[in-house]
Amino acid sequence: MAVAKGNGSTNEHARNNAQEIAEASRTPSGAFPTTNDQTSPQSERPSSDGGNPFYQDAGADEESVVTSVTETPRTLGGRLRRIVQRQRKATSSESEFTGDAERDQLINSLDHYTVGYPKVAAFENADPSFLIYRKFGWLHNRLLLYLQDELAELEYKLDKLDKETFSDDEDIKLCSRRDDWTGRSLRRDLIKQIAQKLEEYDQHLLRYQKVQAMRRPTIRNQASLYRFVRATASLVEPEYRWIREGIDLAAVARDQEHGWFNGFLADNVFNFNRFSRTVTQYVFRTKEQEIVSGQEDITLFDPHRLDIFLRSILTILAAALLLAPVLILFKLQPSKTDDDVPRSSKFQILTIFFFTLLFSASCSVFTKARRQEVFTATAAYCAVLVVFLGNTLNASSG
Repeated sequence: MAVAKGNGSTNEHARNNAQEIAEASRTPSGAFPTTNDQTSPQSERPSSDGGNPFYQDAGADEESVVTSVTETPRTLGGRLRRIVQRQRKATSSESEFTGDAERDQLINSLDHYTVGYPKVAAFENADPSFLIYRKFGWLHNRLLLYLQDELAELEYKLDKLDKETFSDDEDIKLCSRRDDWTGRSLRRDLIKQIAQKLEEYDQHLLRYQKVQAMRRPTIRNQASLYRFVRATASLVEPEYRWIREGIDLAAVARDQEHGWFNGFLADNVFNFNRFSRTVTQYVFRTKEQEIVSGQEDITLFDPHRLDIFLRSILTILAAALLLAPVLILFKLQPSKTDDDVPRSSKFQILTIFFFTLLFSASCSVFTKARRQEVFTATAAYCAVLVVFLGNTLNASSG
């Protein structure tokens, strides 16, 4: 809404400026406007038939017209200065949002919230990794088991009613719903109960399927939430015990592509010593995250910056896995005068096997590629090395 409004005001200023420039160009430099300032507004007021809206009302409206006439610049330079002032005013009103986190964004730090559930909620909102809640799997299963048994009971009643109807020589009711549902029908009431119970059962079953599809949080994120709650004494012990329900916990946020690698860097590299923590906070923490942290002893990382850093590492690793075996194979290339060619070829094949195995392990560990994708990438990688080996052998034999 604000952007659309700002664009409209800019267009209006542009039209007004264009009109004033046109009028100024028709007025000689240094000349006064053609309007006679000495004349009273009453004498210049047109008749009511003319319908000038500026002079239809007396009093304040009349004074405003006189003021606007007297304040209008009478020279071309004055008009141009007025145009520039209007443009500056429009530009300053549109550029109020500067992008500075401290000025523009409404950010509350953790210090803003009182100890208790408000602070715990603010901490979970500080980073998606801390969005951890219970699944209540036992309760879901208990409810589904009861609903399942109720449906089984209704199923048994319906089957029993069908058999009784067939034995009483009223099988026409089993062949025609219209004849069966005329008047008072037990089967109709029973089917309505089954429909209601099935709808309730299906809703709970599909809902629980979505809950079970949610991944379990990492031990690192679970421990971070637990330590924060205990350090700030925000919850009493019986009410934060649920954080230790490992298999019954669900992480609301989706895992990142290099989730475990992020945790490894955060625990073993970024927090290695005070210097590494300082550098990490300067590089991987945004201004907004610094404001959110406040005085609490927590370190938040920007996932976008961290992802760029990890992708850079994986790019270097991928280039090394491709160039290192090529260099080794080139060094192991037998010369034309070398008599031990079979031995060199054996080392070259072992080199290809080792680096192919290393490449496949890297794809499986550092990415979330599926099995067929890992297999395809490994086959292509091995084919490249085999082709290079074949070319080197042909060159040495030729």
